[in-house]
Amino acid sequence: MEKAASFRNVEREMERFMINLFKRRIRQDGLNPRNLKGTWSEASAILRAHFGKVTRMADQNQHKLLNFYRAAVDELKPDRI
Repeated sequence: MEKAASFRNVEREMERFMINLFKRRIRQDGLNPRNLKGTWSEASAILRAHFGKVTRMADQNQHKLLNFYRAAVDELKPDRI
């Protein structure tokens, strides 16, 4: 049971890492969160800018990564205080 809880904690930390990565890149690139549509093309462009390419693994996890990207955009919107 302890290993399962540990795995969930690691998974949660990785999710937060990806959301924070998206948020940091959005800020660095000077993008306005209100103008972002939350599409895979936007998310993959940020991944390419950060990692240099979008891997096959990222393509396979497109849905999950897109959810992280959308969470990052939502967290950056100014009216979400």
